[in-house]
Amino acid sequence: MPFDSLCKKKIFKDVPNLENIKIDKHVNGIFSSVFTGMGGRYTRLRIICEIIESSLNTLEIAKKLKIDYKTVQYNLEVMENHNLVVRKGSGYGDVFTPSEIVKSNLPTLYEVIRKVEAKLEAAEKNYIE
Repeated sequence: MPFDSLCKKKIFKDVPNLENIKIDKHVNGIFSSVFTGMGGRYTRLRIICEIIESSLNTLEIAKKLKIDYKTVQYNLEVMENHNLVVRKGSGYGDVFTPSEIVKSNLPTLYEVIRKVEAKLEAAEKNYIE
């Protein structure tokens, strides 16, 4: 699974008992709308995982994830509009950090990531024979 090592070893190491997660239904709805839709779901998850680990600016994220700068910029705007990231600064070098909603709901985010991974695995099975 694409997020497995990142999730279990770094970001979610403090989430108790990953198999019996209690999720916040309201926050799950927000996360699901941003991270499980067709356009950009995988990219946004990769970005949020990176900034949970450490605050970064758009260029740093683009270089680290090997993604086009404009793609990162667009996806950060989507997450910012849903109050999932916080911008610190007011210019080219703005640094992005996860919002309190994200930080206080890591178990719910982990559950959403598992849903996305299941969809990715199902897609591979359907198209690769």
